Amino acid sequence: MMLAKAADSELVGGLYKELGDALAKQLGATPEYVVVSRNRVESNIERNKVDIHCNANPRWFGNAARLGWTRELYPQIERVVTLKGEPNISSVDQLAGKRVGTILGFHYPPLEPMWKAQRASRVNETRLDLMLKAVLMRLSDAAIPSELEYVAWARANPLEARALKVHPMVFTTMPTMCAVAPKGNFGVAELNRAIDRLEKNGQIKAILSRYQWQGG
Repeated sequence: MMLAKAADSELVGGLYKELGDALAKQLGATPEYVVVSRNRVESNIERNKVDIHCNANPRWFGNAARLGWTRELYPQIERVVTLKGEPNISSVDQLAGKRVGTILGFHYPPLEPMWKAQRASRVNETRLDLMLKAVLMRLSDAAIPSELEYVAWARANPLEARALKVHPMVFTTMPTMCAVAPKGNFGVAELNRAIDRLEKNGQIKAILSRYQWQGG
């Protein structure tokens, strides 16, 4: 993940750590980060092996009904990325006839009807960097990354990023929140109050500003 910097299985930086540290401080707790594979996240929360997992949405979890859910923490926004010089894409219909880079296993509802009708083609990759590399190599005409992950990648790969264009159109937006363990150390109401304080004192906005696309 571009937003979670790990070393020797320890989380050492990135958006998730910054938000986790800020949330822990509001709770008067010392954070402990558990790095697990994506397919173990849901079971770890349900079995109370971790207290909370943020950057989550009930629609992404098969066991969402058995977990607690906080209020929204920040939106996950997807945008269209092409080679620089391409005309602005302002509607999904403009992707007709194009090879669109995606992440294997992810769903892209606005494009599903177009793919089904074979009006565009889907180019699956397993990682964000491979999806963007395909655009750079002209193996894909466009890619659909999340804004936060794209910005993190662009900062780590400034030369490659100069050849790409992020289109201003919001492809999709979805709220992210924290999934809460059924018998964890923190309840949903307590976490919501901590998130409220972070929002009111401007910390969430300040942290996100270091990772969001600023346009241009």
